Amino acid sequence: MALRDTYRVLAFDLPGFGGSSPPPVPWGTPEYAAFVERAVASLGIPRATYIGHSFGGRIGIWLAAHAPEAVQALVLVDAAGIRPSATFRGRLRQLAYKTARTALRLPILGAHGPVLRERLAMRFGSADYRATTGVMRASMVKTVNLDLAACLGDVNAPTLLLWGEKDTATPIADGRKMEQLIKGSRLIVVAGAGHFSYLDSPAFVNAVVGAFLHGTRQGATG
Repeated sequence: MALRDTYRVLAFDLPGFGGSSPPPVPWGTPEYAAFVERAVASLGIPRATYIGHSFGGRIGIWLAAHAPEAVQALVLVDAAGIRPSATFRGRLRQLAYKTARTALRLPILGAHGPVLRERLAMRFGSADYRATTGVMRASMVKTVNLDLAACLGDVNAPTLLLWGEKDTATPIADGRKMEQLIKGSRLIVVAGAGHFSYLDSPAFVNAVVGAFLHGTRQGATG
């Protein structure tokens, strides 16, 4: 059974994603969370269950921690928000990038500087970074630089964590850490699934989320 058969389901493209225009200036997690809160409130919905995948999980964490009155329950699916520990190789790579970027700002390079800096970014940046430009690239940098681990202890809404067993983008270790830090949360591992666990195992994910929502609704009325 689809969730929309039982619940009112809202899904929209965030600014800069899908068919929505980018924000006017670079946004971070707080700005995106404020946008979602305003959008839901504008529909006359005082509280809602928030379901967020990956980047959307960041928004859910921030909302639940900073606007608890607006979040009835929280479902985090392969959620981002935990900053990975830097490896020695990673630190060397970051140092090399910053050193080269500084050198490419020298006035002697003239008009070639911006072109060379873009090539540098293409070489060192992640796939997501390379796929974005302008305000959305700046928004991505602003977002990923914010570690939400400190917010997790402030999440009091009933929380379900769903994680793909083979997720490499947001490793299952992140889910286990969130389960430890979010009071009363429960982690469900989706066997054989990757970062898009809801696409890899849609029937299983739908059933687990449906059971969770039923339980939170019963708890609210019981």
